[in-house]
Amino acid sequence: MKMPEWFNSPPPYRHDPRQQRVRKIFYVRKWSDPRTLMRYFRQMGCRSFRFLPYLHMVIGEFVHDHPRESEHYLGLEYIEPDIKVTITDPYVGAVVSEQPYTVPWGVRQIEANRVWRISRGRAVRVAVIDTGIAHDHPAIRDNYQGGSNILSPIFSPYDYNGHGTHVAGTIAGRSNELGVLGVAPRAHLYAVKAFNRKGSANLSDLLSAINWCIENQMQVVNMSFGMDKASEALRHAIQMAHRRGIVMVAAAGNQGNRSMIDYPARYPETIAVTATGKNGQLASFSNLGEGTDLAAPGDKIRSAWLNNSTREMSGTSMSVPHVTGTVALMLYLRSELTPEQMRKILIQTCEPISGTELLGMVNAYRCVRVLAR
Repeated sequence: MKMPEWFNSPPPYRHDPRQQRVRKIFYVRKWSDPRTLMRYFRQMGCRSFRFLPYLHMVIGEFVHDHPRESEHYLGLEYIEPDIKVTITDPYVGAVVSEQPYTVPWGVRQIEANRVWRISRGRAVRVAVIDTGIAHDHPAIRDNYQGGSNILSPIFSPYDYNGHGTHVAGTIAGRSNELGVLGVAPRAHLYAVKAFNRKGSANLSDLLSAINWCIENQMQVVNMSFGMDKASEALRHAIQMAHRRGIVMVAAAGNQGNRSMIDYPARYPETIAVTATGKNGQLASFSNLGEGTDLAAPGDKIRSAWLNNSTREMSGTSMSVPHVTGTVALMLYLRSELTPEQMRKILIQTCEPISGTELLGMVNAYRCVRVLAR
């Protein structure tokens, strides 16, 4: 691999620690030597980097005025700037009192509790890419299996926001005393913390999270987040996970847009989920558009929260774990199902939604019944 003539020369600038640092995402060609690339990035002023082997990407952090010659290096397929992604849900209720021994309305509406004698998703590996998980919560601790803190790898992926814990409780909550029962109450939960306590993430951290899911052989990934900008790097990461047989479930978004959904739900490799209310109709905040696969309960969903409590939340973020849990129920019975086979069964067994001809609501009972024949 021939390097530029200036490769062995010193950097053409002096680093000032007060300068702004900028992350960039590099998709490297498969034949590129990672060690050579690392030397190359250092030469270009890269102060830190991560190599994502399952995605063929390097996340590099540069000072603001890094040399542009790097964009012409033959080992690179493309370069993409890092961007911010923020979790935004339309309704976050107050912490609610305990309602013991009750199955949450969303779990009842998709009829998941009717199949628990056949499948509870036992030991199916579910990754939650989110703000982390409060793994000491009584509804979660028995199913929690660990994970990764992408933001600070030396620390546990504990949740200080609440969003990830709420999602995890809907997927695999397991506490009669608190009334938090998830769709698949024996699935194994893995926290992949890419969002900080304010609910904000870098695209580069989401890529690292997907790389971790591939490396650790997750079976289904819950992505209760979205963004309105397309990303070639994120599309590539989703494709790589899809090829590995990982089911990727994503939120359609909460802007009430009836002609367009968020990314990554818009990518065809994901299962895109929008929200319904208790009346079985689409929620007013739900995005809908090309690429939407199905709907699930997402209005005033009660689930686990910080400090061993529970809380009601609304959003397509709350709809996604209903589908993720249903996928876990199915994978327990047929672990060899591909993501496309899973999508087909989910859509074909949907409950019709009045007023929408091309979209239905997930029905876990019908899904499992197809596989248990």
